[in-house]
Amino acid sequence: MFAVKNLRNFGGIVRRLSSIAENPVVELPGLGRLRGSTTTGAWSGKKIYQFLGVKYAEAPIGELRFKAPVPVQPWSGERDASIYGRPCPMYGVLKKIEKPTKDLEDCINLCVYSNELGASKPVVVYIHGGGFIEGDASQFPPNYLLEKDIVLVVPQYRLGPLGFLSTQTEAVPGNAGPLDIIQALKWVQENIKYFGGDPKKVTVAGHSAGAGILSAITYSPLAGEDLFRSIILQSGGSSASWSWDHDPAKNAREIAILGGFNPKGSIEELNSFLLKLDTKSLVMLFMKYLVTGTPNGIRTIGGHRMTIGGPSGFLPDTPYKILSSGGGRKNLPMMAGVLKNDGGFLMTGVYDVLKETIGFENKAFNSFDFLDFYNRILGTHEVTGTMVAYQSKSVFTKEALTSGNYYALLDGLFDICNALFIKGPTFRAVQENAKFNPDQTYLYTFNYKGQYTRFGYGADITKYPFEGGISHSDENLFLFPWPKSAAKLNEEDTKIAKKMVDLWTSFVSEGVPQSTEISSWPAMTEVVGPYLKIDKSDSIGQDFRDEFTVLSREGYHTEKYKKDIQAQVHHKHGRVIE
Repeated sequence: MFAVKNLRNFGGIVRRLSSIAENPVVELPGLGRLRGSTTTGAWSGKKIYQFLGVKYAEAPIGELRFKAPVPVQPWSGERDASIYGRPCPMYGVLKKIEKPTKDLEDCINLCVYSNELGASKPVVVYIHGGGFIEGDASQFPPNYLLEKDIVLVVPQYRLGPLGFLSTQTEAVPGNAGPLDIIQALKWVQENIKYFGGDPKKVTVAGHSAGAGILSAITYSPLAGEDLFRSIILQSGGSSASWSWDHDPAKNAREIAILGGFNPKGSIEELNSFLLKLDTKSLVMLFMKYLVTGTPNGIRTIGGHRMTIGGPSGFLPDTPYKILSSGGGRKNLPMMAGVLKNDGGFLMTGVYDVLKETIGFENKAFNSFDFLDFYNRILGTHEVTGTMVAYQSKSVFTKEALTSGNYYALLDGLFDICNALFIKGPTFRAVQENAKFNPDQTYLYTFNYKGQYTRFGYGADITKYPFEGGISHSDENLFLFPWPKSAAKLNEEDTKIAKKMVDLWTSFVSEGVPQSTEISSWPAMTEVVGPYLKIDKSDSIGQDFRDEFTVLSREGYHTEKYKKDIQAQVHHKHGRVIE
């Protein structure tokens, strides 16, 4: 009887331990308890503890809209952290909601992933991209990265006008989104040790808009150097024209006018109008402003980008001027890079506009016309003609220019988009860092073409006469198993994913990116290199400037165009070439 009784007790203990393992509980001193859940590593099946939708700031509603985040307050009892938190309001979601409520803006939360809660492991805080207007934490699951001994944190931050709108006043100060990220980093410093992370070994990583924000944070007086020790920039830097709102007060007013605000209203009336707008109306007005204003150039619009100066205190001046006057982080190990076709996602929109305005079969059109258009849209326009002349000489042959055919110019156009939008700003950030840390700065380009691509982001890309190539954010397919349709990698892609995880996590852990799949990755000790070309077979490049004209040199679309013309000629004469 005694044995049976104790056997039953033992069974109960086992069940309780199993429950704890599947639903781990972490207590944060001074805040409260969190009950999480588990997932598994993609290749080993190892257990990963996950705490989802963890609030790190109070709901930014009512008078807190547009303001700096208020740190989360203590709670009683146990909070469920087993499901993702509410994503921040985005156009695609809001347009389906008929009756918006204030709690839609209660989205300042983060996810924490760890494979050993009692440890003290290096931490990476990943800041998502999305043009400052979309993205959420659920798109960055841990199943690849947590095969290694690190802790992953993925914060959400306020997006679009809710995260960036500014009238340069205390009521609507701007930079709420970047300030959310700084608050998330403070939360990590205070609490990550309870999830198995070491607060002294934090690396921040960001993609695209996330990289732009992190790059700017390295110059912000509000971000102490104790918040992180190293940084990874994927396809973005704070010098990008798309990072900044060049006239925030004007842009905020014009958004309000679209909603019926009196154009002559006072600044106090404007602030009150913006604070009282319901969530959906505000975001919809902003999107209307964004869509109609973009053809005039991104410098003419805003409401969803970082701002310089003003009461937010985020940046007193541009990063360039701060650096020139001796400010900014000086001792910061950095890993940064781009993709071969990194800015090519812009080509779909540009193609649509050019098709309507210039046409592609008119051999008399001046290629400088659409180069001027490109530069205006991308915020890099200048009136002397010098820039477009350099661009034209760099990426177009005389034959391509005089052909009068858009398709013969595609590779050069891709190169220009890549350089202006992504490659140039990223390279600039790396060069600035290498001034002070040549032995701790690592530059790469991702050149691997896998089974899946994110080109088009779900849009109908079949109507375009070009492919996206190795497109913006394709590298994330090998760091995060998302979307689900692209989470089952074939053998070759899996090999690349394991190499990528090695490189990223070794930098997070040791400050040096390493993998058994590459012989070495030299630091950027010269102004233009060296740098790693990540591919099936890796190689070392010596001059990163080669990446600005890589597609026009290879001539993929040019060769395809020539073959199409040849096929048309043969078909006209009764011969079809297969």
